[in-house]
Amino acid sequence: MSSVGIIFKMTVDDRCFVEWKEQFVSQERGHRIVHYYFKDSAGESFLAVIGTERSVRHMCYVIAEEFLEICGLEIPPGFKWRSRREVVDWLTSMLSKQHLQEDRNGKLIFLSSNLIRCCNK
Repeated sequence: MSSVGIIFKMTVDDRCFVEWKEQFVSQERGHRIVHYYFKDSAGESFLAVIGTERSVRHMCYVIAEEFLEICGLEIPPGFKWRSRREVVDWLTSMLSKQHLQEDRNGKLIFLSSNLIRCCNK
């Protein structure tokens, strides 16, 4: 997993993500595209990561612009993952109960080496 820090700022419309899913948009060899979505506790899905094949069997994964805007994400310019495993680890770490803590305002904070996310209980 990348050691680059990704930090969620608290937003007005806090969401608590409960699962993630993978959707293959294109399976065409050399032009594969895969989307990763977070689903919130209300059942709404949010495109979080987009994977595109740069050359045969070499993928590049970036956080979706819309997700950056919705969640107030700050990432270093040019940040990307190079493997599906890094993306899956990041998505899974977001949902892990081991990373839940409660702050003094009664909100749950997802903590991982790469991300902090606040959401209502």
